[in-house]
This record gives sequence, structure tokens and C-alpha cells, in this order.
Amino acid sequence: MKKTCLLLIFLCCFLLTGCMSSRVEEQLLVIVLGLDTAENGGLTLTVKVPGNSAGGQGGGGQSGGEQGSDQKGYLTLHATGHLFSDTLELLLATTPRSLNFSQVWEIAISRELAETAQFPALLQQLYTLPRMHTQAALVICEGKARKFVEEQKPYVGLRLSRYIEVTLRNYADKGFVPTTTLAKAVREMRYGWQDPLLILGAISQEQEDRITEGNVLDVDAEKLPSTSVNKVKFYGAAATDGEKVSGTLTGYEMALINLIRGGAQSLNLTDENGFPLPLYARTPATLSVKGDEQLSLDVRFICEVNYLSGYAPNGEKIAQQLEREITEVIQKLQKMRCDGLGFGSLCVRRFMTIPEWENFHFREKYASAQVNVNVQVRLKEE
Repeated sequence: MKKTCLLLIFLCCFLLTGCMSSRVEEQLLVIVLGLDTAENGGLTLTVKVPGNSAGGQGGGGQSGGEQGSDQKGYLTLHATGHLFSDTLELLLATTPRSLNFSQVWEIAISRELAETAQFPALLQQLYTLPRMHTQAALVICEGKARKFVEEQKPYVGLRLSRYIEVTLRNYADKGFVPTTTLAKAVREMRYGWQDPLLILGAISQEQEDRITEGNVLDVDAEKLPSTSVNKVKFYGAAATDGEKVSGTLTGYEMALINLIRGGAQSLNLTDENGFPLPLYARTPATLSVKGDEQLSLDVRFICEVNYLSGYAPNGEKIAQQLEREITEVIQKLQKMRCDGLGFGSLCVRRFMTIPEWENFHFREKYASAQVNVNVQVRLKEE
């Protein structure tokens, strides 16, 4: 009896596995999705999917007037239409398999498109796609998203999805990019208590080796020198103002923000004498909003600086340097009307109802608020 039961269980598992395999083979699993503005005022939708078991050879070509291209086991397909719905329908109609969005790891939207008024609606439409993986990383890219998607390659490892996951986590751990997903961006833009910072991407050009003066990390993704075979760079952030992308932050500026809000634990700081000093934040900074008509945005930050024996850094000057840099980043966010640190989520607690909050006009007051940053540096000899 037991042997019969085990045999039946084995057969059921075998048959179920076969059904699942058959269904997967009938679909194209989208790994990367891109959106662009088209020359005629419409939209271009680009997707990258795994090719066949032969490494994608023989795929692509013409399909219903829309081109596809194969690249090391991955197929890139695109379509252009007037509206998002039209574009998606055209892509579905000219693709040899149904598209499955449950495995999307990255959504790339061109900065040109993200700076338009239709940006929030596009995010909502992406969010509500059937089986969409809403935890996909949301990237704003310089230039065309189609080109950005085409350049995505698994330079380390075999699977593009794994490569994207590990790469973005690596840069986020270092503080150079935010960790914003599609779901998080939609949620924060919907409620308006905090403005999402989105991952900034670009295709950097080959540059000759040269010595750069000043902070070599305080640049945009597009200007970050290409020092590897991978031209695609994730570096910095795109700021939003509640409706659209309103500007960008450099990788170093994003690292400062991640440091004070607890998203990164360390940052290499160069003091006035040119010495690199590891800086650690044991706890996130304390943020507060004071005032009524004239707001005050206060930041209190305690950090630790490690140094080698034989060189004693000036803790007071390091604190002044950090206070200046953090103040400049917050003021830059104010000019872009982006509450990327979440002062609004603190201020909204004063109000009992949403109409009271809306009548307060926080966004206008935030843009002209006074910024006060207090940094305490603790020196630790290693």
C-alpha cells in the first residue's frame, strides 16, 4: 500500500512538472523593460527576454514590422505606438510567444520621458500589468532606454537577472544608488509625504586615463569614466517632485543621503590634507521639522572617523566639511522640489486630517525652508 502511494505521488509530481515546463516554454520571461518617447510623440516599449537554448542564435529579425535583436542568449524586442496600451498591444501582437512580466528585474525609463507630466500615469500602468513583478528596480536612464536595455549584458555570471540583482545591491550597499522599486515609487508618489529618489543609469563612453581634480566620485553616471567592459553604469539618483523627475544627484551626493538616513554604514571621506578617512554612521541621523509659516529642517548626525596612528585628523574641520556638504545636498533637493529625505513624513504627523495637511502647503514651504545641520565627529585610532 505504501509503495502504491509513493508511486502515485511520484507520478503526480512528474506530471505537474511537465505541465509547468510546457507552460514556461510557451512564454517569454521579460528580464528588463524599457520605455522611451518616440519621435512622433508616442512611446517605444523595449523588452529583453532569454533566447533559446542555443544561445539565442537565429532569434530576432523582423516580426510584424518591429525589429528584434539577439545578443548572447538574450532577445531584445520593441514596438512603438501612440499610447502605452497601443504600444503594449502591438508588441504582444508581433511577439511569437506571450510575455510574462513576473520575472522583470529592472524597469528603465528614459529621463526625457520621466520629466514629462505622463510619468506618474505610466508608473501606474506598469504597476497594474498582469503578473508584473512590482519589486523590480526602477531606473531613470540618460539617453534612450532602448539603447540602455540593449547594452545590458551578464558580464559576470550567466544569467542577466542575477547579474542585475547583484550589481544593484553592490552599488546600493556602497550608497551610490537608492533602492527604489516600482512599488515603492508608486506608493510614495501617490501619498505625497515623501518624494522617491530613483536609480540613475547611463551608458558611459570610453575615456582616456587622466587625473581628475577634486572629488572623483562627485559626478553624474554619464560622466563616470568607463573602467571596465561594461558601459552600463548605475550611479547617482534621479529626484522627483511629486509629479515627475526634476533633476539628478551625483553618486557621492546620493552616498551622503544614504549615510545620514541609514541606507549605508560607511563612506570614504578625504580631509583637507588629502588623506582618505573611513567614516562610519552607527545610527541614522535624527531629522526634525520646526516652525509653521517659515519651516526649519534640522539634521543631527553623529559619526565615527577611523585613522591610523601617526596621523591625527582634525575632528572639528571634518564636522564642518560634512555639515557644509550635507547642507548643500539638502538645498539642492529643495531647488528640485524633492523631499528625498522624508521631512514631509515627519511634518504630516501634526495634522488630524488630509485636508488640513493639504491646506498647509508643505511643498511650497519646504522649498524655502532653513536648513540646519549639526554633525558630531568621534575620532577612533586603529
